Amino acid sequence: MSQQRTAKQICERALRAIGAFPVTESAADGEQLREAMDWLDILMAEKGGTGRLFSLVPNTLPIPIVNGTTDYNLNTALGADLPVDRIQFPVKAWLEDAQSNRSPVEIANRDRFESIFNATATGPVTMIYIDRLAPSPTLRIFPTPAATDSNSYTLKLVVQTYAPNVSPGGVTGTQPSASILTNFHQAWQRWLIFQLASDLGSGSIHKLPQASINNFDLKARTSLAALEAFENREHQTSDPVCEPHGM
Repeated sequence: MSQQRTAKQICERALRAIGAFPVTESAADGEQLREAMDWLDILMAEKGGTGRLFSLVPNTLPIPIVNGTTDYNLNTALGADLPVDRIQFPVKAWLEDAQSNRSPVEIANRDRFESIFNATATGPVTMIYIDRLAPSPTLRIFPTPAATDSNSYTLKLVVQTYAPNVSPGGVTGTQPSASILTNFHQAWQRWLIFQLASDLGSGSIHKLPQASINNFDLKARTSLAALEAFENREHQTSDPVCEPHGM
């Protein structure tokens, strides 16, 4: 399997690409490496917030529904299942009862949720809205299972988390840890390096000629287009259609 490089190693490759870390040196300059780590953190945050990234989608999260309760503190409701890097946005949801029967659940925006005619209706959940304006996200459900409902329900939620923090830690910005991973799959590493090289070579580390910046940008765009066309898509397969054996 291809090597999964740490955030530090990706930064070192980007510094080498712009000429700040010659092959004759055994280690990158500490200040430049810290600056690169900050820029990598910014780059990852932008990519994680502008599109679906499967490496940031953890296992499906279960949320027990308390019959008669409409609003939930999302972080508290998830408890130990709350991802370390928290929830950036929901992807899809469904409802499951005690017999493991599943039914679809719509993830609505605020206008859609607040335009419901009979907001006090009771029954199994068919729609949810997550209010992310508060410091702790609030999950609101519709309809609400009646408090007298003897059935038990679990909301299953697929989410995308924030990208991990790879910026230098500590009050003084100590040397980046060699073990911190980006959580981006190996296929994304080339894109990260070229895009980071473009950012670092635009003045934060070096001021490279515009032709060099354009070259890094072109390589990054080409790599990203290929990744989003295949690696970042769900792939579903099915058995071939054929006649039963012996017919």
